[in-house]
Amino acid sequence: MITSPRTPPLLAPYVVLPQPGSLTLVTGVLGATPNWLVLRFLAVALVDLGPDDRCKAHVHPAGDGWDQGEDEVRIVLVSFSKDWAFWKGEGVRTVRCESPLSLHAFLGEGVQLGIDFVRHLKNGRVTFVDGLSKLFTDTNTPQAANSERESGQRVLSNPNLDVVERTVLDAIEESKHGKSSLERKRTLLFLDGLDLYIAATGRSPKEVNDMLEEWREYANSTSVSKQVYATIIATAADSPFVQSPITPLETAHTAFVVGLAHEAGLVMSVRALDTGVARDISGVIRIVKASGWPKADKHVQASQTSPAEAVEEREMLYFIAGDGGIRVWERGA
Repeated sequence: MITSPRTPPLLAPYVVLPQPGSLTLVTGVLGATPNWLVLRFLAVALVDLGPDDRCKAHVHPAGDGWDQGEDEVRIVLVSFSKDWAFWKGEGVRTVRCESPLSLHAFLGEGVQLGIDFVRHLKNGRVTFVDGLSKLFTDTNTPQAANSERESGQRVLSNPNLDVVERTVLDAIEESKHGKSSLERKRTLLFLDGLDLYIAATGRSPKEVNDMLEEWREYANSTSVSKQVYATIIATAADSPFVQSPITPLETAHTAFVVGLAHEAGLVMSVRALDTGVARDISGVIRIVKASGWPKADKHVQASQTSPAEAVEEREMLYFIAGDGGIRVWERGA
């Protein structure tokens, strides 16, 4: 019997399917990166909707807002700071559920417990845009002038803003196509390392924010809304960048991160312990509602809790084990 989800219970309410049209900002610092948190979002979103997924009931408990009868969720993952090998390797370590018994004895041989990005890439549930490996490839050749397609991925080989914008829009468009025109596809857009793109190219925060709005509110030629279902952005928020910016790079980074924080509905930040390194604590995770969080529903009866009020702001400690497992607990527990 599966007794505990790999996603900790205290963290589970925050990594369910986000509100439609919402923006979730995930920040980290040097020594406390948010990669593990982004992977938890991906693991929850990629749980199969079929009845054969035995982890589904534990990843999506009843009443978490996830309608299993709804359309399939698809992922567009755009990464400027990590390549495909990183996501593929770390995805396997992100086990969705565990058992005190032998996992293979319970689930059967050949069952993939982590995020099988390779399989999801082939079946179209994941579209990966590599903005790291070849972003600054020599653009003298016609092939390098745009984006390249390699084994189902889109590889950016030109840092030009128009090329980047068009490539991601094409990936979003592709992800929303089902086997028939009647199929509905909810697309989650994950953006990793946009701050690195700003630093490497010298683009202004306004230009990148305008591009981000195009991605979130993309419309096709027939003016039918093609909005992504929700957006999750992971970025760095180290103190020199956001507290006392001096150089143009620091100033641009601050403007970008602060702007995202004002627009986001939920901000999840991880940082190292203020007191230094601890053997049994990896860091602190702080979760706060931002100005983009939906207002409480006035029509909800007093005895009920609206979705906007269900999420609590909290600050917790976390520990990342060697096998990829995560422990999250309240301070003082």
